[in-house]
Amino acid sequence: MPRPKKMEKTVQRGLPFEVMPEDMPPVDQPRKRGQKKKEVSPETGILLGDEAKTEQEPFPAQGGFVAVKDILFSAPIPIAVRPQFEEIGEIIRSVCKAGIDEEYYFLGLLLLEKLARKRPSPILAGKAPAWAAGILFALGKINFLFDKSSQPYISQDDLAGVCGVKKSSAADKGKLIRNMFNMSYWDSRFSTRRMQARNPLAGLVMTNNGFIVNINSLLRR
Repeated sequence: MPRPKKMEKTVQRGLPFEVMPEDMPPVDQPRKRGQKKKEVSPETGILLGDEAKTEQEPFPAQGGFVAVKDILFSAPIPIAVRPQFEEIGEIIRSVCKAGIDEEYYFLGLLLLEKLARKRPSPILAGKAPAWAAGILFALGKINFLFDKSSQPYISQDDLAGVCGVKKSSAADKGKLIRNMFNMSYWDSRFSTRRMQARNPLAGLVMTNNGFIVNINSLLRR
């Protein structure tokens, strides 16, 4: 009788790196018939509104301080950090509504979301007011929020005061966040639209010869 062939072993190769949920691109879910496509803010990537409510326009001209619980993010916030996330977000919302503007609110939520998705999330350690102040200090530092010649403007002392923390604590937390995400001036991820328009590096490209020129000069040729 012919000898039976040996069964070949199947080797499952693993990925060369670990894929975390926050690193995976969002998957587009099929829409039901008659269901409207949700609009995403190009600045934040945040979906506004609720399935049972009317969609909010990204960065509306007035009344744009949507409650944190009513914002649909690109992916669900982890359950373990959701209570702390919403508490921090509501502090940011009240501070921005009272003395800054709505763009800082949405940029603050964008930065808060990135903190919440870290493994483990650093916002679980520490009080919500300190994290809210740190996020706004981090954004304010790179967007000249504390410069009297800039608009909007608020002093570091006033910002720390309305957040309910000491200025030194807010500044330390802000520095920690900036280092965590390598935030710097003219950072396109966290710059306001006003700062992006004033970016002196905008439109600069490097040619094949290694020269840095303005792209407009190339287009005029």
